[in-house]
Amino acid sequence: MKKTILTEKGFEQLKNRLNEKIEDLKKIREEKAHAYSASGDGWHDNPGWTQLGQQEEMLANEVSLLQQKLSNSTILDVSKIDATKVQLGSKVEVQMKRNGSPNVIQTFFIVGSGESDIKNKRISYDSPMGIALCNMTIQEEKNVVLPVGSVVVKIQNISYE
Repeated sequence: MKKTILTEKGFEQLKNRLNEKIEDLKKIREEKAHAYSASGDGWHDNPGWTQLGQQEEMLANEVSLLQQKLSNSTILDVSKIDATKVQLGSKVEVQMKRNGSPNVIQTFFIVGSGESDIKNKRISYDSPMGIALCNMTIQEEKNVVLPVGSVVVKIQNISYE
């Protein structure tokens, strides 16, 4: 698994999600033990126990993947950021131009892999738009090819929170 760079907030969210999944796994294991002993015949002809076993396996796999992701993650060191460029951790205001359409101003937060949330304008640094924006400076313009077509982006403002 490749190294993943995360913001501090993204790392905390990942840790919290892992802890929630671990708690869910504990509950399922308790329910499964109860289903085993309640049937009187253990696991034979016990669909509840079987179903809980399947849920347990899925959750255990999820927990394992989250643990791997955390162990292969690096938290962004904000003290080493060049604030004149769009980078991971940036809040960037972008003017977007498409042929025949009026200019649109969008604000994006550049976040780590797995932290993206398009509804909240959080885009991953390794997404097509994130890759295009990274290392751009204020007033720099670039043609970006996205799945929806070609767009000219111009950086209006860069800030860090």
